[in-house]
Amino acid sequence: MRTDKALIFDFNGTLFWDTEYHKAAWSAISKRYRGVEVSRSESHHLNGRTNAETIAYLLGRNPTASEVRAISEEKEGLYEQICLANRPLTLAPGAVELIKAAKEQDIPVAIATSAGEDNIERYKKWFNLLSLFDESAIIFDNGKRKGKPEPDIYLDACNALGMEARLCTVFEDTRAGIQSAYRAHIGSIIAVASPGSDTQTIKGMDGVHALITDFSAYRLE
Repeated sequence: MRTDKALIFDFNGTLFWDTEYHKAAWSAISKRYRGVEVSRSESHHLNGRTNAETIAYLLGRNPTASEVRAISEEKEGLYEQICLANRPLTLAPGAVELIKAAKEQDIPVAIATSAGEDNIERYKKWFNLLSLFDESAIIFDNGKRKGKPEPDIYLDACNALGMEARLCTVFEDTRAGIQSAYRAHIGSIIAVASPGSDTQTIKGMDGVHALITDFSAYRLE
């Protein structure tokens, strides 16, 4: 079912095509802590998940809270360096135009991302996000809810917009994210074939209405 009552965007790999930057940073962390880099299949499995979940996977055990903080800071420092080395940084093709068109039609928009607060603060500065989204509609990993593929973050995004899940459209680029949106009973899920995404898998997943290669391909109804 297509609906454009509200639009909810994943961020990393969806609005910001940074999948390869994250993979490079996690590979450096992986090499340091387990002696090997992150493989392509592992990257596809981990994309969309929280830092705590990724760290647990790489360590092969449940990390302590202090380990999560320390390794997260280490990884995000590497990630920031990689991003800044690839300036100018821009949102995905057609994304800004779609968001502005939605707002002109009074269609509410939100972000639902596994990124932590520190990265969100970076993105606000890098992309002037608050000119596109209300701050209350930027839902990120606060360490208190279950991460994707559980539905919690998309349910929270719907609540932030005051919309029923069945009336929302979600844009996602990862297996975990699509599963999260599907479990939240989102009305329409659009898979985004961004660089580094597992396109062959995500386009055939339950609940996926369409696959787009950039946001200019999406038409508001």
